[in-house]
Amino acid sequence: ALSIDARPITVTADAKSKVYGNVDPGLTYQVTQGNLVAGDSLAGVLRRAAGENVGSYTIDASALANGNYLITAQNGALSIDARPITVTADAKTKVYGNVDPGLTYQVTQGNLVAGDSLAGALRRTAGENVGSYTIDASALANGNYVITAQNGALSIDARPITVTADAKSKVYGNVDPGLTYQVTQGNLVAGDSLAGVLRRAAGENVGSYTIDASGLANGNYLITAQNGALSIDARPITVTADAKSKVYGNVDPGLTYQVTQGNLVAGDSLAGVLRRAAGENVGSYTI
Repeated sequence: ALSIDARPITVTADAKSKVYGNVDPGLTYQVTQGNLVAGDSLAGVLRRAAGENVGSYTIDASALANGNYLITAQNGALSIDARPITVTADAKTKVYGNVDPGLTYQVTQGNLVAGDSLAGALRRTAGENVGSYTIDASALANGNYVITAQNGALSIDARPITVTADAKSKVYGNVDPGLTYQVTQGNLVAGDSLAGVLRRAAGENVGSYTIDASGLANGNYLITAQNGALSIDARPITVTADAKSKVYGNVDPGLTYQVTQGNLVAGDSLAGVLRRAAGENVGSYTI
């Protein structure tokens, strides 16, 4: 009898790799010890351990078979590598004093596999004054991805308001009233105020004087200033000519008067002169 014994060979599954989310590559093997006789092949297939997350998965070569061979099977491994993506925080804006808009991002290079999402949240640098604040994308994560994070910016823009100086009036010679203003369009955020003061054009005579609101300021506001006016009104007084008398034929006495209601402001005087009705005969003549 001639005994034909099984031919010993070693088959080794080839190492394979893919990027997370991609289709598996074809699984292959090599005869790493011994050899197949010309024209022979092995039945059966390579199978890999189940799973799609990043990691290493065994490629099982034990199902390869041929009755004419004594097969030693060496397993291989399929490496699933993290999928590279770039995420970019979207630029956002708001007006000073308003609530922050929702912070969002885009996948700007690569893509997420259908059904996947990123954990973590976008966060912005603290601050509420007008300026630019970084939106940090570095906390976004998913173990199946290698993420390059591109930060964005939140721009806080000045809040537009209109301030209008209140109209004021005083009587000539009196002290100026306090100068005040109103916010007539928009509003100040709770707790805020404007620096600077209202100033009026110089002058104390009767007339209208501009109240300038342009000195009011706050770096968080875009201020449109509307001027007002201070009206100086004439001071009411009553002047009464003094009664006079003379003897017929004598020279007229000096004509004088008194301020009998109100008063003259210090340093002021009245122009003009008193005149009496013409006549020299005994009688009463209006001054």
